[in-house]
Amino acid sequence: MLKPRKRLTRAKIKEDKFVTYTQKTQSFLHKNGLRIAIGAITIVVVVVVSLVIGFNRTSTESKSSFVGLLAREAYSRGDLDETLVHAKTILTDYPGSKTAAVAMMLLGRVHEQRGELDDAIDAYKRLIDKYGNQEYLSFGAYYSLGSIYYGLGEYENAARYFSDGASRHAGHFNAPYSLFEAGRCYKKNRKYQKAKVAFRLVMSKYPKSRAVDKARRELEEIEFMP
Repeated sequence: MLKPRKRLTRAKIKEDKFVTYTQKTQSFLHKNGLRIAIGAITIVVVVVVSLVIGFNRTSTESKSSFVGLLAREAYSRGDLDETLVHAKTILTDYPGSKTAAVAMMLLGRVHEQRGELDDAIDAYKRLIDKYGNQEYLSFGAYYSLGSIYYGLGEYENAARYFSDGASRHAGHFNAPYSLFEAGRCYKKNRKYQKAKVAFRLVMSKYPKSRAVDKARRELEEIEFMP
């Protein structure tokens, strides 16, 4: 005679499922324990490295900003030697910092004021190449290059930098003056047609600028020049 089958209660079924799940989990952990441990360690390492990098970046920017303040303060006092030291420190120790572009501009200013024009030109050109997206500083470098070349009597080069600065940073508040200076350089070099284009562009593109009256007077002087 067959024994009657035991009736499973809901509690028993749940218990069996839980036991089965637990056994499967333990088996999975036993087989893949090493992989799981390595994965967990990897995640921890990535998090720690990210935190360290973030801290170092913050620390680097803070240090660079502090040296930048020292450089600007020295420059405002007229201490060019100290300005040069701080600027070079930033460019050597913190080349990727936000203060590096300012340091490059200060480098150019110091060399220009000392009459070290080759070094000044090099600094301004490096600023344009590396930090051309920083409008205020980049435009200043273009304008400074134009001024240096104008002083050297290299009017073609001067016109090119004045014009390029006004073109690349057309929204800068000094862009119309830079364009006007380009026209003056062309006029000095007897490139009257190019000068006329520059003066007319000042008048049409920046009608509310104070440079318009100057451009109009210059244009009248060369109106009939070939």
